[in-house]
Amino acid sequence: MSASIEATHPPSRPGAGPPHIPGYRLEKLVGKGGMGEVHRAVQLSLGRVVAVKILSGELAADPTFVARFDKEAAALATLSHPNVVSIVDKGKAENTYYLVMEYVDGPSLREVMRSPLLDIPGALRIIMEIARAIDYAHSRGVVHRDLKPENILFDEQAGGIAKVTDFGLATFFDDSKLTSRFNVTETHVSMGTLSYMAPEQRVDAKNADHRADVYSLGVMLYELLVGEVPIGTFDPPSQRRPGTDRRLDNIVLRCLKPSPADRYQRVADLMLDLEPFAPVSFSQVPRKISRVEQLKNQVRAVLRKALRVAEIAVVVAAFAVLGISWARSRYHPPARPSPGTALTSPELRLETATTSPGRIADTSTVRRMVLGEGPDPIPLIAWGRIPGLEGRTVRFPATSDDVGVGRLNLDLVDRDGISAQLIADVTATAPPSSFWAGIREQLLGVTREPQSALVLLGSPGRYVAVIVSGAGEPVAFEWALGERRGTMLGPPSPLGGAAHVKLEVDRAGQLQAFVGTDIDQRPVGEPLYLGTDWRNSFGAPPTPALGCIDGECTFRQVGYEIGREPPDLPEPLVLTEPSTTPKSKTVAKGTTKRKTSSDKKTLFLRSPAPTTRQAKK
Repeated sequence: MSASIEATHPPSRPGAGPPHIPGYRLEKLVGKGGMGEVHRAVQLSLGRVVAVKILSGELAADPTFVARFDKEAAALATLSHPNVVSIVDKGKAENTYYLVMEYVDGPSLREVMRSPLLDIPGALRIIMEIARAIDYAHSRGVVHRDLKPENILFDEQAGGIAKVTDFGLATFFDDSKLTSRFNVTETHVSMGTLSYMAPEQRVDAKNADHRADVYSLGVMLYELLVGEVPIGTFDPPSQRRPGTDRRLDNIVLRCLKPSPADRYQRVADLMLDLEPFAPVSFSQVPRKISRVEQLKNQVRAVLRKALRVAEIAVVVAAFAVLGISWARSRYHPPARPSPGTALTSPELRLETATTSPGRIADTSTVRRMVLGEGPDPIPLIAWGRIPGLEGRTVRFPATSDDVGVGRLNLDLVDRDGISAQLIADVTATAPPSSFWAGIREQLLGVTREPQSALVLLGSPGRYVAVIVSGAGEPVAFEWALGERRGTMLGPPSPLGGAAHVKLEVDRAGQLQAFVGTDIDQRPVGEPLYLGTDWRNSFGAPPTPALGCIDGECTFRQVGYEIGREPPDLPEPLVLTEPSTTPKSKTVAKGTTKRKTSSDKKTLFLRSPAPTTRQAKK
């Protein structure tokens, strides 16, 4: 249990008001605790302000608490020290037991701890003043047993010095008469405030000696330095508060040893170790500050914290930049192949073979194919990545794994012709970036550029391709036809890589790529002339294909057209009129004579190329 008096301001007692104490006028209730109340009063004989502590009516009927109340008075009467509250009087008025003590008008240590003005030297000054009071009390045979911030008051009239109060749980040692007279603590009973009690005091308060006060001093010293009490496994003060001397860690830890034998055996020894760190001069403790000043201090504290955070952020950012620069300088990524090389790599794995609806139209001069809708099955072969088919749209979904290249072959039969044209509306968008992929990109500077492509494939290693970038890079026209290899750049890729693209080779062997439609159509680079035997450059009739690299690609309105040599036609029949020369009975070779009854003219019909020689009529 605790008999401390909390520094609160509760309302006055209901009913008849405060009790009548002869010789004193009670003016104001200033605190209430487990054993009673404390009033601010005036001693009528001297006209001075005093504090009157009154034992509660319920406890006044219990002889044990009356004895403890008398014990507190005896302890105070034994002590006379600048850092201990002095007793003025004690007595009983009717059924009211009271103690009269000096009135301390300053804040408690709990309030001082909350002040932002309290620095480490000020904290050490305070703990030294408390230690002097406790060392003196021990020399007089008094053990306080309830040291805590609420029981330390500051006397502003005396220059802000600390005064130890509330000896309600005090006990005596080294004096058999006082010990036996005021022995009111039972064995195996816990007394005090739990957070500040020594381990042995929690188990058996009666047998706890002066070293329990050493433990309580250590708790208050830790709280003054850190801002909280040590509970369980705790960090040393120097790790919790920057600027704390590490040598103070050993002093605090020694005070807080679980075994009394491992602690300071005297408070004087503790003071001896603290003296090198505590200032010699004494100054007033921080005064009470107004709400405006509190607000200003809070703003300053926030600004200081923000400045510290900014400083830390700048340091971390500087180290991050240095780390990234170092990582990039040490990392040498392999050379990235060209898009066409990546799309035609033999390392691409065959994923699936399927068919898609489509329409194939054949005429004597053209074979046309449209992918997506129609009665004809279009054979498809997927390499590297598997696309999806949605109506007339082919979609390579985004992927977060390392397989970034995909190709879809339109495996048409009867692909031979004198010209070829592949068209589609394409898009290329960046893939979603995972956390680790983003870290990798930032550290190593490796980025993934989404690209979509139309490709005409020949024999292995031979191809032509037009590539659209999703990152705004120029449209590229790339070819590898035996010894003829190269790349030409065109206009910048549209936003999102969305464009209408055409790749064609005409019957004269002119190979070219285009981007855009109608009047906005632009060539990609210059034409590439392969000659009328251009199919030999491919090594095989070209196979149309759709390609996607590092992203999500879509292909809409995919069409492929093959031009064919027109079939051989017979020579046309030509009507001729003979000359006006005299008639002859000889018919020209290769002609047929026809007569009409209406006139004497003969019409000659030129026949197709003869296969046998005709006889002269």
